[in-house]
Amino acid sequence: MKYWAFISYSHKDSAIADWLHKKLETYRVPKSLVGTPTRDGTAPERLIPIFRDREELPTSSALGDNLQRALQQSRYFVVICTPAAAQSRWVEEEIRAFKGWHGRDRIIALIGAGIPNATDPAEESFPYSLRFEGDGDSAPIRIEPIAADLRAEGDGRQRAFLKIVAGLLGVGFDDLYQREKRREQRRKMLMLGAAAAVLLVLGAIYWSFRSELGSVRQEAGLLTTEYKNVRPKNKEAEKRILAAAQEVDAALTALEQARTKTTTAAEYKLAMEKVQKVQNKPVQTASTTDESIFAMEVSKPLNERLAKISPEYTEELKRRVIDEATKAYEQKRDAEKARKK
Repeated sequence: MKYWAFISYSHKDSAIADWLHKKLETYRVPKSLVGTPTRDGTAPERLIPIFRDREELPTSSALGDNLQRALQQSRYFVVICTPAAAQSRWVEEEIRAFKGWHGRDRIIALIGAGIPNATDPAEESFPYSLRFEGDGDSAPIRIEPIAADLRAEGDGRQRAFLKIVAGLLGVGFDDLYQREKRREQRRKMLMLGAAAAVLLVLGAIYWSFRSELGSVRQEAGLLTTEYKNVRPKNKEAEKRILAAAQEVDAALTALEQARTKTTTAAEYKLAMEKVQKVQNKPVQTASTTDESIFAMEVSKPLNERLAKISPEYTEELKRRVIDEATKAYEQKRDAEKARKK
């Protein structure tokens, strides 16, 4: 068989058909189920390809050759059941053609709207050939099709989709559902593990930054205004101290600007590390008492400015790391999907 399934629908229900087609073609069968015996041999890794006609059917009295071949070459037939489908001539023709080649046991109904077996024909979900069996020579026999219910009052999207998958694989729904739950739990554990690792790294950065900040605050507390007019005797030393203070000022400005710009987490982290690296440089440059007093006075407004930097800067770094990790995961997932198509 060329196709795993043929999706039949009224073009008024193309939104549901689009959703189902994409979900089926991107679905990965649980690894624990792959290779196990099913009605069609062994369970595959993917349910591909899935046939869905994207154009309106020709205004003729019969199905086109391409649809006839697709119906013949499909293992299963999934029909999206709505009042529009129940009244569609071409959905009815596709059901009859598929039943003629493969029988009704391989037809799976997905209720998208309306009421199954309704008393009002305008509300009926099931096309006639899903509700009745007969060759025209005898009275039609009412039958009950295998159906998943997409409606909120029915199975809902996730359970309805898994019922379709179970039907296409020829396995029990409960078995598939439990395997999906275990797979989802493993996926959540992996995500939690990755998040924990990121938080550990961010925690180490935060406590390192906080330790340095505490040291700066302590030094700032020792300063008094009585030394504000002290100048080093060595004018070259004074220039070096002022240059170091300008370096601290530039690093603080760069960190503040990085917070408002679209920078990567790595760039933002470098800006934080730059501040940590140069914040004590003016004092470290001094070598005599008068130079040290001058360096502490010069550093005082810088230390006060640094003391105002709250953990919000670390929270911002955490947010950027998580955003970039999420974006990288999505890009990898999309690339994998594109590669598999």
